[in-house]
Amino acid sequence: MKKYIGIIVLTALLSLTGCGIEVEEISYTSTDSTAEQTTEAATEKTTAEITVESESQSETVADTAAPEINATTEAETAAVIQTEPPTEPATVAQETTAASPNEIFALNGPLGRHQGVEEFDNAKFAASFGAGDFTKNADSTFTLTTMIYRYEMFSVEDIQSLKVGDTIWCLGKNVAVETIEVRDSGLIIVNGGIENGGRYFKTDENGLYFESGMNDRHSYYEIGENTYTLSADFVFTDNSDMDNPKTYTAEELMSLLTYDTHFVNSNTIVETSNGVVTAIVRNYIP
Repeated sequence: MKKYIGIIVLTALLSLTGCGIEVEEISYTSTDSTAEQTTEAATEKTTAEITVESESQSETVADTAAPEINATTEAETAAVIQTEPPTEPATVAQETTAASPNEIFALNGPLGRHQGVEEFDNAKFAASFGAGDFTKNADSTFTLTTMIYRYEMFSVEDIQSLKVGDTIWCLGKNVAVETIEVRDSGLIIVNGGIENGGRYFKTDENGLYFESGMNDRHSYYEIGENTYTLSADFVFTDNSDMDNPKTYTAEELMSLLTYDTHFVNSNTIVETSNGVVTAIVRNYIP
């Protein structure tokens, strides 16, 4: 509208000039400047509005897009956690707390406390002797030269706490414990027993454990040889015939001894008191 008004005014002025009327030159710079300013202002306003609208749209997009991204991320994280294999703290604890293997030794024996023949002056022990080891002296007393045997004894605590992985030494040989079985009778079977190359352990009259062979035979080792005098009240008990046990004096025993008679550690027990032999027992061996 302002443009059309300007054209009409200009046409009027030109008409007056043609009639000889002086007309002062009028500048439209101000109007044009104002128009330009108005145009620029409008342009800036439009730009600002576009910018604001753009920012507003960006914020709206960001507001609406962010939850979707977060939701996807949480879902993916949850999926990763679910697919990760579970840890096994129990296994680690077991490895760190597992008991260390032990080495078990007998209380006596080849690797235990040394015992000399002098320790058997008041004792019962396995023995072996023959006809040439039993003699009658000029004063009618009798003497016996015999080999002394002993079996290894193990503490109750050591044997009852045996576990797989331990090592137990028997007569100088080490036995690695692979299996353990405890019977109601108290018998402890290591590595399947003798039949499978293992060991049997039983308790003796003192409550200590010993390595048992077949038919309850003990596993003996030699202590040494010693000579004893027989007491005046000496008694020999022969249980080799279970249905007909007999007792003999020293004189009668000497008459029984021949080179075919065997008194060995598996069936013969000698008892001493104050350095003299008071009794000998021969047991039945199946």
